[in-house]
Amino acid sequence: MDDGCADLQLIHALGPGSPDDNDVLHDGLPDPFGLNGTGLVWADKQHTLTTVSEGRPVASAGWILRDMAFDGLPRRAAGLGGVLVHPAYRGQGIARTMISVAVEHARAAGAETMILLCRPDLVQLFTQLGWSQLSVPVTIQQPDGARPSPLTTMIYDLTSLPHPTISVDLRGLPF
Repeated sequence: MDDGCADLQLIHALGPGSPDDNDVLHDGLPDPFGLNGTGLVWADKQHTLTTVSEGRPVASAGWILRDMAFDGLPRRAAGLGGVLVHPAYRGQGIARTMISVAVEHARAAGAETMILLCRPDLVQLFTQLGWSQLSVPVTIQQPDGARPSPLTTMIYDLTSLPHPTISVDLRGLPF
């Protein structure tokens, strides 16, 4: 990161991020992730990484560890979500660092694979960070039952297991 970011701290906490931190990161935007139109209900994160500068949150990301089904077989996977960098801090490598730390935390926790759901316009960013786009159907849970995910699914290999060729079932709410 550039010299203007030398004071950044990365903090790991169990559970979802602080509502106050989220308000600061949302910077007054009603839909900072661009996902309100999906109507999805999201799972609370089990782990949250927050980047802080001068005591103020400037970025966050969260993840969940759960058993998912890949081609019908159980696999311990981590779902990455809620990646957000305050507009004033974008383009400085903060998201790259947070995602890298989240990957290592998930690996240390026993995840075999990481999954994230994103808008199509973010596929290139995650591809540059080493993620691959899945082309198989992905099932998510919602309060009214199971449904196909309307978002692009990206995968990050942690243990050299094959990518799914038939389907993925998140076995829970999206992250």
